[in-house]
Amino acid sequence: MRILFNTYRSDDLVNLNVVHYLEQEVAKIAECQWSGRGWESHVPGEPIDETVRRLYGNDPPDFIVDNNADLLEYRRLADARTRDTPRMVMTVNDMHLDPEDWVATANKGFSGVLMRYLYCPYAKRKLLSRFDLIRRLSPTYYLDNLKAPYLHFPWFTDERIYGPSQEKDHDVIFLGSYRKRIYPLRHDIYHNLPKLCKDHGYRFLVGGRPPGKTPDRNIADLAKQGYFVGESYARTVARSKVFVFGNSIFGYPLSKYFEVMGSGTLAMADRPQTEKELHFEPGVNYVAITMDDWREKLVYYLENDEERERIARNGYETVTKYHSSRVRARQLVDFLENLGG
Repeated sequence: MRILFNTYRSDDLVNLNVVHYLEQEVAKIAECQWSGRGWESHVPGEPIDETVRRLYGNDPPDFIVDNNADLLEYRRLADARTRDTPRMVMTVNDMHLDPEDWVATANKGFSGVLMRYLYCPYAKRKLLSRFDLIRRLSPTYYLDNLKAPYLHFPWFTDERIYGPSQEKDHDVIFLGSYRKRIYPLRHDIYHNLPKLCKDHGYRFLVGGRPPGKTPDRNIADLAKQGYFVGESYARTVARSKVFVFGNSIFGYPLSKYFEVMGSGTLAMADRPQTEKELHFEPGVNYVAITMDDWREKLVYYLENDEERERIARNGYETVTKYHSSRVRARQLVDFLENLGG
């Protein structure tokens, strides 16, 4: 199997650094090259067929895999595709952003789709760069309209970034976006967690999302500004007893589940879609919460060390077994082989 990753170099990008290690795991079981932004072989704006000829001559790879989840880039690739272009596979992260355009682009130029999530009950579109238009969408819109085969390809963890710590600096933390319209549970946590912790004497940390668009958030630059990113984020997560958060109105199994569980920290969040497929079980490997009960459950699990540690340990074992970069690499290669690579 020969793969060209047309993807950002992401080892120093917030949230996307795990993708870099996924690609390195794929390179252990397949022959890989890279051509995206940040790699030495990258030529901005170069037509994909020219990139393939430059890197491979007359012996092209079996597949081009793109982990960027960049709709504009995918449109460019689909428009430039010719009969000589190797089969291309795209990644879909934020399903709610212009879903009709994502599906049309996938159907136009791609042979396979890697889907972080399977269902989306709402669609969101930017208006005047400041406002969001949110409308209802059939949750199965993608599954009903994609013509190309797809693989459920959830987020994952990597042991080179996340791992347990016996030292605990905080009893509970929350870090992330908390815009009320998208993250109502997080908004409630962000504004009420400090008082609860002060009333009970808990050590806590509350913070927002590092600024910038996801593909442009450089870990080194943001770390200099004091944000919890990269190693400091991973260390902070691992050295907290509990990480409490919400998964948004979309119900996505966000990367936070895998980051937190992969750190041996108790994940407390609302129930995500595809819970059973992910082997997530409330009370077994994470704690399910709602707007009504998160305070009560947080106090309970901070006061019951043995039960909290049991669930956190189960969470770590679950993501290690089912959701590591090594597991995802094998799933990706198997998917490509099934497509006929």
